[in-house]
Amino acid sequence: MSIFSDKFDQLKKADKAVKSPKYLQEVMGIGRIAENGIFEVGKGVYSRTYRFLDINYVTAGVEEQMRILKQYCKTINAIDVYFLITIFNRNKNMQDFREHVLFQEKGDGFNWLRGSYNQIIEKRIVDGRQGIEQEKLLTVCVERKSYEQAKAFFATFEATLKQNFGELGSCIEELNAEERLRVLFNFYRIGEEEQFSFDFRQALKKGGDPKNDISPGYMQFYPGYFETERKKCRALFIKKYPSSLSDTFLNEITSLPVHSITTICIVPVPKELANKVLQKKYLGIENDILKQQRVRNKNNDFSSDISHIKKVQKEKIVNLMDDVRENDQNLFYTGVNFLIMAEDKKELDSVTETIKNIGNGRMCQIETHYYQQREAMNTILPVGNRQISTMRTMLTRDIAALLPFNVQELNEKSGVCYGINQVSHNLCIGNRKKLANGNGMVFGVPGSGKSYFSKSEMLQVFLGTDDDIICIDPTLEYFDIAEALGNQAAIINLSTYTKNYINPLEMDVWALDLNDSQGYIRDKGEFMLGLCEQCYGDNLNSRHKSIIDRCVRKLYIDIAKAREKHIPTMSEFYELLLEQPEEEAKDIALSLELFVNGSLNIFNNHTNVNVQARFIVYGTRDLGKELGAISTLVMLENISARIAENAKKGRATWLYIDEFHTVLDREYSAKFLFSLWKKVRKQGGLCTGITQNLVDMLQNYTAMTMLGNSEFIALLKQSNVDSQELSTAAGIPEAQLKYVDNSPSGTGIIKYGNTCIPFDNRMEKEDNPLYALFNTNLHEKALQTKQE
Repeated sequence: MSIFSDKFDQLKKADKAVKSPKYLQEVMGIGRIAENGIFEVGKGVYSRTYRFLDINYVTAGVEEQMRILKQYCKTINAIDVYFLITIFNRNKNMQDFREHVLFQEKGDGFNWLRGSYNQIIEKRIVDGRQGIEQEKLLTVCVERKSYEQAKAFFATFEATLKQNFGELGSCIEELNAEERLRVLFNFYRIGEEEQFSFDFRQALKKGGDPKNDISPGYMQFYPGYFETERKKCRALFIKKYPSSLSDTFLNEITSLPVHSITTICIVPVPKELANKVLQKKYLGIENDILKQQRVRNKNNDFSSDISHIKKVQKEKIVNLMDDVRENDQNLFYTGVNFLIMAEDKKELDSVTETIKNIGNGRMCQIETHYYQQREAMNTILPVGNRQISTMRTMLTRDIAALLPFNVQELNEKSGVCYGINQVSHNLCIGNRKKLANGNGMVFGVPGSGKSYFSKSEMLQVFLGTDDDIICIDPTLEYFDIAEALGNQAAIINLSTYTKNYINPLEMDVWALDLNDSQGYIRDKGEFMLGLCEQCYGDNLNSRHKSIIDRCVRKLYIDIAKAREKHIPTMSEFYELLLEQPEEEAKDIALSLELFVNGSLNIFNNHTNVNVQARFIVYGTRDLGKELGAISTLVMLENISARIAENAKKGRATWLYIDEFHTVLDREYSAKFLFSLWKKVRKQGGLCTGITQNLVDMLQNYTAMTMLGNSEFIALLKQSNVDSQELSTAAGIPEAQLKYVDNSPSGTGIIKYGNTCIPFDNRMEKEDNPLYALFNTNLHEKALQTKQE
């Protein structure tokens, strides 16, 4: 019950609705519309709507939650005009969704894989929010004499608003006329989202009414509900509030997989007026206490105690006065309203009962807007009307309990599906190309599903784009995917017995010129310095480096001069070294002899594998210690050239390196990879390191720098020590580490730029060709082979 008198209630006085509307357009409560999104909703009343992004509140720690609540209170206090916070559970535009998220068929023979992925995505939609996505809106209303004055107010107001939301960790953007009309269209014409089409300038030329484009064909209002041509709807409100309310109350209702609109209507009370009325109320209570004492004295009752009711009223008003004066608390009239939609009356009653039960569990009484369904609908929609007055007084901290934030979403329009959000159950769709840099890391203990995660991303990139994918595979776990992709893939298993050769000196010799204007010879010279130093086993001095550079330049300059071009091999470079007069040249040649004429001469041959395939897997399991270090350098050089070549064609290249820590353990390959990690963004490359030993990696300065240059991190099951280390290094909130501590295989956390979400990327095992393709469990694969 409000502590204020009826005179004070004029602030929450409702606007007058059209008594008997003749047309559906009159029901909407919209007057004139400006192209920038400012609506005139009444005489001298203008509104504008903003869309804001969600932040991680439910998954945050206690300290972070307190910070968010404090900042949210500051944001609420900064708004001194009537405003609405709307959470719209709307229908997903399935036509647009299928065009951008689901794989479209192609004539390349891999539609069976695309079909399997599409089935998984569709099932995740049904099991999760059932095709419902959430939109969060802020609508602000202001009274001004003209549109120009309202426009000037919003221009000034938005700067503070954006700053406050930025400090919350969110961002806010204004909606233009088309976007605001789309929001209303999604309610009035639910199920027809893909049919929305509006052009403001065309509407002006035709002289039509934009409301005609969003108006439904039929609406009928009854005492306790109303119906449109597609849905049965009901408007509800919170009638009674408890003394304290959980900050997750709204999330419990808005997380229901039903079409609904939840709106918090807030009318700020000017501080001077609040203080004046509170003081007046306090004096009134004191006067009542004095009268009560006089009556008692007259009846010879000289008790000094006041009645319990007056005592409670006095304490309440004193606390309010202290909060308003000293604790930076503002006074507001607030009302919480719900609009739910269902296919039929039975379903509508069922959803209503569910919401009322949630309210009862929180000591909230939720009731129906009887005989005010139309007025409630107009108040709830993000237009700016206020046609009902079911509001009560609240302080800033009370409104903060009605926090509209839940958890961040990864919801790019198109990209790779990384499963579902563990909290909201929405799909996680990300496109690493849109990040500041697309480099990434995948961490997880053995058996956590990091190989499955990486294979899933590789295959989706292959099926959905024209990008190239290259994988360095020390355990031969990725051969299955390459085999499934047939002639579009190449398996390069490097060893002394497979006869798969890569020539480290291979180059486009037809593009060479005597002045090396393209820098090809210079780049190859830098690579050969690293290769020779690795073979030499010690640091090269300046004389060694000069000799190597001289031989490399002579080797390719002679080719550039020759009429008939040929690609050199390591034997020719070895012979050039022997021709040099310096003793150091003989030392370098001797260190190379094992890899040129000796038993480890697999790189002294012309390339005989398809290094131009779209999907390449380099198998390195069977290389020994000596050959492994050299082969890593040769592979990285070959891959670097491929990335540069693709960059000229405008094609992206995805590089995956499994058992990433083994590459970093080798000084020369670590330096090469460190350089590649920094420059690859400009060439359209996206590098991904896959490993499990986080502590070892984070003790490496090179690895730490590469982690800092990675905008994408997938963190699967971790040990406690590793999780704490990564929390500091990667900027993942410590409170979210519960999603990786003893988590099931295939679940964890994704850090995507500044977005950090818990994900679940598990899939069913039975009758799933993708699971069979991705599975690395030896026992399950053996059982599957036996059954087949």
